[in-house]
Amino acid sequence: MGSSEMADANQVAQPDPWFRTTSPDEATHLCAASFYPHRLALLGPSRGFGMSQRVTRVGPITIGDVTYDTDVSLGIDETRASYHVCVPLKGWLRSRHRGEELTANPGLAPIYRPDAETTVTRWPAGSRHLAVKIDQCAVDRALEALLGGASDSPIAFGGAVSLRTGAAKDWVRLVLMVHHQHECADTLMRHPLVWDPLVESLIHGLLLVADHPYSQALAAPAQPGPAAVRNAVDLIEAGPHLPLTTSTLAKQCHVSARTLQEGFRRHLGMSPMAYLRAVRLRRAHRDLRSANPSHSSVASIAQRWGFTHLGRFAAAHQTMFGETPLQALRAAR
Repeated sequence: MGSSEMADANQVAQPDPWFRTTSPDEATHLCAASFYPHRLALLGPSRGFGMSQRVTRVGPITIGDVTYDTDVSLGIDETRASYHVCVPLKGWLRSRHRGEELTANPGLAPIYRPDAETTVTRWPAGSRHLAVKIDQCAVDRALEALLGGASDSPIAFGGAVSLRTGAAKDWVRLVLMVHHQHECADTLMRHPLVWDPLVESLIHGLLLVADHPYSQALAAPAQPGPAAVRNAVDLIEAGPHLPLTTSTLAKQCHVSARTLQEGFRRHLGMSPMAYLRAVRLRRAHRDLRSANPSHSSVASIAQRWGFTHLGRFAAAHQTMFGETPLQALRAAR
């Protein structure tokens, strides 16, 4: 992210629940429970030690917002089964991974592979970082689904992700949104209709913004088949209430996710998920028109079909049907 985005991120109110400790042993235990066993060494005065951490788990993804109050170093062993991205929200840190010196700063987010020891040589006091851990098998399977074939494991990601591109900034915003919203008691993030596509988007987003040997293959145009598009359309029309994703549709249609995406864009002018949203919007409109206004609300019907933002739902509904959802409900027969 650029400096302005970093400033905005730093202004976000710290959500609950935060874990706060002044004990190095407890800090080591808390981080190990959420991420990895590691060796913590204090590089600053012990009397000034403190650690704050908030962790969100969404399926195979763990997101942690971590700050130390004194300079520390961390030694992490090789025995891990996940990829790890360090996104700086404030400050910087230095690390060593696979014999390479890596620095996390407002322009770079190091990405660590699971097949090598990682050492954070200096995490300065007050530096706040977003730790994004994604299970190795989930990332490897997502890449295979996009390519329609096997790939090397672990994926040979480059040393760091540039945070200065629009795509990378969008990915960080998505990570932050999931992190801040998922733990809310009444959030729709817990609904499979929302959860599964979000997880897929986070993993696909990382594969698209990071550098690795398959980057060019993902960027190259696929050769879609109309039969696969028709089959996917039939699946969507038959089960729009299901937690469908591009990957699950592609698997059932026996093509790669990238091929299915290109087929939808070429033949329908939209992505599979955009088509799914349109079908859900039509089903929501049908329910609004057939509901009893005394017993049903716009919010309940929108949530039934996986629309998490009522304002955007109302705008999309009016664009497609020429009336607001409330007007449709009041006109119900």
